[in-house]
This record gives sequence, C-alpha cells and structure tokens, in this order.
Amino acid sequence: MIVALAAAFAIAEATAFHFEFKRQAISFSMSEAPLAVALVYVAPVPALAIRLLASVVAIALVRRQRTLKLTFNAALMAFELALIYLFFRLLADGFGSEDTASLVVGAFVAMGLVGTLSSILVAMAVACFEGEFVHRIATELRLAWWLFSVNAAFASMVLALALVSPWLVLVAVVPICALWYVLKAFGVIDQRLRDLDDVHGFTGRVGRSLDPGEIAESAVSEAAKLLRADHAVLVLFDEGEVALTRSAGTSKLAPAESIPGERWLNLVSAGSARLLTPAEQTGLTVDGSSQPDLIVSPISDGTGVIGMLVVSGRTGIAGRFTDNDIARVQNLTEQLASSLRRGMLHQQIETEARHDGLTGLPNRTAFERYVLELLEEDNDTGVLFLLMLDLDRFKEVNDTLGHHAGDELLVEFARRMTARLEPADKMARLAGDEFAIIARRNNHEEMQALANLCLQEASRPVTLDGLEIVVTASVGVAELGEQDPDAAGPMRRADIAMYNAKTQRLGVETYRDELDRRTPARLSMLGDLRAAIESGGLHVHYQPKLDLTTGTVIGAEALVRWTHSVRGEVPPADFVRVAEDTGLIKQLTDLMLSNGIGTLRQIHDRGYRLGLSVNLSTHDLLDTRLPDRVAGYLSMHGVDPALLTVEITESSLLSDAPRSRSTITDLNDIGVQMSIDDFGTGYSSLSYLRRLPVAELKIDQSFVANVLIDEQDEVIVRSTIDLGHNLGLQVVAEGVENNEVLEQLRDFGCDVAQGYCISRPLAARHFIAWLNTTGHPSRLQDPLNPTDWSDTAPTIPRG
Repeated sequence: MIVALAAAFAIAEATAFHFEFKRQAISFSMSEAPLAVALVYVAPVPALAIRLLASVVAIALVRRQRTLKLTFNAALMAFELALIYLFFRLLADGFGSEDTASLVVGAFVAMGLVGTLSSILVAMAVACFEGEFVHRIATELRLAWWLFSVNAAFASMVLALALVSPWLVLVAVVPICALWYVLKAFGVIDQRLRDLDDVHGFTGRVGRSLDPGEIAESAVSEAAKLLRADHAVLVLFDEGEVALTRSAGTSKLAPAESIPGERWLNLVSAGSARLLTPAEQTGLTVDGSSQPDLIVSPISDGTGVIGMLVVSGRTGIAGRFTDNDIARVQNLTEQLASSLRRGMLHQQIETEARHDGLTGLPNRTAFERYVLELLEEDNDTGVLFLLMLDLDRFKEVNDTLGHHAGDELLVEFARRMTARLEPADKMARLAGDEFAIIARRNNHEEMQALANLCLQEASRPVTLDGLEIVVTASVGVAELGEQDPDAAGPMRRADIAMYNAKTQRLGVETYRDELDRRTPARLSMLGDLRAAIESGGLHVHYQPKLDLTTGTVIGAEALVRWTHSVRGEVPPADFVRVAEDTGLIKQLTDLMLSNGIGTLRQIHDRGYRLGLSVNLSTHDLLDTRLPDRVAGYLSMHGVDPALLTVEITESSLLSDAPRSRSTITDLNDIGVQMSIDDFGTGYSSLSYLRRLPVAELKIDQSFVANVLIDEQDEVIVRSTIDLGHNLGLQVVAEGVENNEVLEQLRDFGCDVAQGYCISRPLAARHFIAWLNTTGHPSRLQDPLNPTDWSDTAPTIPRG
C-alpha cells in the first residue's frame, strides 16, 4: 500500500492543474484521493513522508520549480497534511463512531476545509507583498471552495470503496480519471476565458490616455501582471531610433536607454512574438546572464514596426513562458498597436499645433499657455521678463537670396539662441522673423544682459548660399507683474518696446508708458478720427511764411486742425500718430493735399503769388502711388508744381531708404520741391543733402526759441544757416515767437521765418482776409495779366 500511495501522490502532482490570476496561482490535483486512503490506513508521520517524497520528486521532475518555490510547496503540503489529520480525527471522534460513513464524511469535510483555508492563507501572504487584499481573498474563495469540494468528494468516494475492499479502488480509477480530465478541460477553457477578459481589459486600460508615454507606462505594467512576468520593457521607434522607453518590474533585463535603436529593430525582424535564444539576448541582460524566458514581440500597424514589447522573468506555477504566453504577448501587442498609433498621431497633431514647423520652437499658442502657467505659479524668486525679438534686414535676405535662405537664417538663429538660454527659459517663434522669450531673472541688469546676448547672436555672420550674411535684431523687453492675467498684456508691451527699438535703431528698448500709443483712449480716438475724416470734421489751417529779406509773405504751411465735440481741440501730435499707426495717414494726407492745393488755387485767383508747404509722414514716403495722387491734385486745380513744397523729417529718410528715395525722386520729377523739416533733431547726415533733391532746410523751433539766451542754440542756428547757404538751399526758421528773435534771424542771414510773431495758423477764409490787411503783403498778381507780377509791396521796417 505504501508504494501504491506514493505512486498515486506522484501521478496526482504530475497531472495537477493550475488556475492563474494575474500574479496569483491556485493548484488543483487529485492528491486528495490517495490522501483520503492514507487518513484511514497510514499513520500521520509515514503518510507525511510518503506525501512529501513522492510529491517533491514529481514537482521537481515535471514542473522544474526553483528550490525556494519547491521548499515553500513542501512546507505547505506538510502544513495541510497535519491540519487534515487533526480535523479528521476531531471529526471522527465527534461523530462518536468509527463506521464507514463517519470516516468518509470526516475525510470529506477535513480535506475540503483545509484545502480552502490553505488557499486563503496563501492569498493573504501574497497580498501582504502585492496589495489588493480583499480582492485576492474574494477571488480565491470563488475558485477554491467548489474545486476543493469536488476534489474532496472524489476522494471520499475512493475512500468509501477502499473501506469496502481495497481492490475496489481500481474500479474507481477509470471514472475518476475521466472526471478529472473533464474538470481539467473545463479549467483550461475557464483559464482561456479569463485570459481573454484580461486582454480586453488590457486594451481598455491602456487606451484611456492619448499620451504615448502614459499608454506605454500602463502597457508595461499591465503586461507584467497579465503575463506573470518580473519585468517588461516597451520601446517606441521614430525613423529607426529609440524615441521612447518605459519599463516595469525588476529583473535582469538591462536599461532600455543603453541599447541602440538598430539592436532593438533586429530583435523584431521575425515579425511576430518569439522566445529569444541565449545568443540573441546578448546586450539585453545584465552581466551577460541569459534567461530562458525572454519574449520579444513587435508592435506593428499599417506603416510598419512602430515599437516592441519585451517581457522576462516568468513567475507563477510554470516558472517559464509557454507557447500560450507567446501567443498572449502577440495578442497584447496587436491590441496595443492601435492605442499607441492613436496616441502618437494625437501627439504629432498636438506637436504640430503647438510648435513651429520650421524651427521646432513653440508657436504663439504654446508660448502664451506657458506664460500663463508661469503667471499662475507661486514663485517669489526673481522677476519674469518677456522679450520680443525681430530680425532686421530679414526681408532683404528673402528678397535677395530667396525664401529658402530666409528659412535657413531663422533656423540658425533659433538654434543659436536655444543653445545660449538657461534651462528654465522658453523661446518661441511667433510669426515670420518675430521671436519671443520668457525668462526669470533677478534684476533688470541680468535681463539687459540677456537682451544684449540676443543682439550678439543675431549679429553673428551666417553663411547662406555661399555668402556670409550679417543681420541685426531689435529687442523689446516688458516686465510681467501681478496685474497680468495672461500673456496678452506683456506681449503687447514687449512688442511696443520692440517696435520703438526698431524705428529708433536702439537695439534694445524696455517698455515705458510713454511708448504706448495703443491705449483704449487711442482706440476710441481712432473711431472718432475716422468719422471726422469721412464727415469733413478736420480742417486745414495756414501759417504764413515771411521772406526776411523783402518782408513779404511768400507762402504758407498747411496744418491740420481737429475740434472735437467732446475732446475739444485735439493736438495734431496725438491724432496724426494714431493715423500713422492705423493706416489712416493716407486719407489724412490726401485731405491736406486736396484742401491745401484747392485753397492755393483760390489765393492765386485773388492775385497772390504764394507757395504751399505740406508735411508728409514716413508712411507717405513708402507709398509709391503718392506722386501720382499729388500730380492729380495739382492738375485738377491748375497749380504750378514748383509752388508746392513737401516737408519730410530726417528720421523718415532712414525707414526703408530705397522706397523713400524712390518716392522723393518721383515727386521731384513732377516739379515738387522738398524741405527737410525739424533739421538737427534727427539723424543728421550731409550725404542725403548732397544726394537728394532738397531745396530747403527748416530749423527746428526748439533751437530757434532759445537763440537769444542759449549760446549753443545760437551756434546751431547760425551754423545751420551757413550750411544751407553753402549747399545752395533756402533756410526757414519755424517757431519765431517775437520780433527780437525775428531780427536776430535776419542778422544771421536766415531766408524765411514763420511763427506766432508773424501769424497764428488761420482757416482758409481768415488767411485770405489776413493777406488783404497784413502789414507784410505778398506780391500781387495783375488779374488782367497773370504773367505780369508787380513788386510794389513795402518791406517791413528794420529794428
């Protein structure tokens, strides 16, 4: 009997069936049948020896478990056997008899209870290390109670037959084996269904996110659990290079970042999941120790292999991966491919939506979002500054070398700047050649150093199409404060500062309130100004110009005036700047030309031979159609072009000089004269006086006003008059407020003067009336002979 029991124990363990749930496993065998017989016919100690010896040998040979796990299972068997013997004796004594029924029932109850209890204790031990205590116990109970009850029932039937006659046990072998086969087949089907549910659950869990990193992290964690593996690594490829890696668990698998992308790709050349041989594991395992249980599976979609999944270190009853595990890994990667591709496409769309396609820098939307995050941070260290950068002469590079060269310039500048910025700084390309930087610095000096660094990097030569190109940059700086709810305000202020730095050629400009011309008040003024231009609410006034040699009026300067019903008298400096900033300057200039030349025609019809001066802005000089419109107004009113003088400032000549000079040349070609207004206050250069068809210089009133009390201003005025005369130019002094200044200018040899000393600007009808009554009459034209000009007007008294 001892030999028969030992053989029965060995066969039962060799044919055991295992339920696996994540990392937890429950083993079922028919070892209860020989155990039931041993309860009655063998003493506890010999029974324990037979059970342990036969079972351990079978487990070691068939399952090939590791020593630690084998020792644990042996201890568990001994514990279960001792409890079963104890319960069996207690139950048999409790029934008060040793008849067949008592023994069979006692064996059934003892084996069923101890089997279930043992499974629960094992689940509790596993839960102490891996968590999910209640879930594990509940799962164990659902599986254990009925299987151990069925096993105990089979064993009790065998015991009942043995009590009648030991030879009857042979009769039960066939039906018991058949029943065990059916039960095991059911277990296999149930295991597969559970595994299939796990795969579907895997797809749902990893597909909750659209972030490839989060998908990969969830995938390796879930894969390690579902495959009962110690370790899992997921690698994503981008054009053959490793783009992303995620790992879970701990085993002898090496860090994924240390393995080249080409090595990873070679592992998935087979196109499906497979076990790697020890030779194929070279470079993947720590210390070069190969593992028999290493599965690699490609992650493929319609475009090809986009990644791979590697799992190693099979745990559980099996101790190594089986063909079913390989199929499960293949199934998991097929399910994972769609989630990863969806996540990668979403990431690509997000990247393209938030980054500049040329330089790879964040775009305006991403930059504004990042600035908002910084504003919401509770960070008391340093001050946030926002820089707006614009490359000067970029348009010239595009127009001369082509857009591809401009693109190369932008890419190179972005590369240089990002290499010099601190890690916490963020740079973005907003549009064209406009960039922005958000940075935190301790003070304004450090921020000035960063702005200067931008200028330095921009001015470094760049080789484009074999040519060494040098450009410059303009930088505007704005400080961010608690009053800023988002990035819009700081970006607007930095843009204003940058525009001023560009127009004034300052390189770097920090925002100040006085630079801001785009306030809500100015926006309101824009609407009123537009309405005033369209409805005739603007009026042209005329300030006489006096010839200091003859004492006669030789012309007038046209000045626009605006009287608003609410604002009152609006200074020209306010609304002219608004017109320049918003594109209304064209309509404003046309209004002055049309009204001014029309009034000049009326003056000529009354016999006064006068000229007219009209101011042009920088924007007017950039308008290539301006000469045609001027010629049209002159022709419409029949005015000699030589009697019209356009006044431009020195600074306007420096803005897009080629276009400005082209407009000036075209105006000169139709006979219009040109005057340099506010001479001495801009970027004075004798070169443009020599090259341009300039006929007149106007000394700025800031020098004229103090000519009697400031020696330096006196020198400037005298020198300007001498310079103009040496160049053959007429010199006009504006802002003459009293007779003393007028006499001093006459003594200096100044040609023409205008100012309140002579007359304030007058409306057209008042100006004509003033001409009739002034003590400084102009030369009169004989209405009967338009070509006969008299010169009988008296000169003003000297002194």
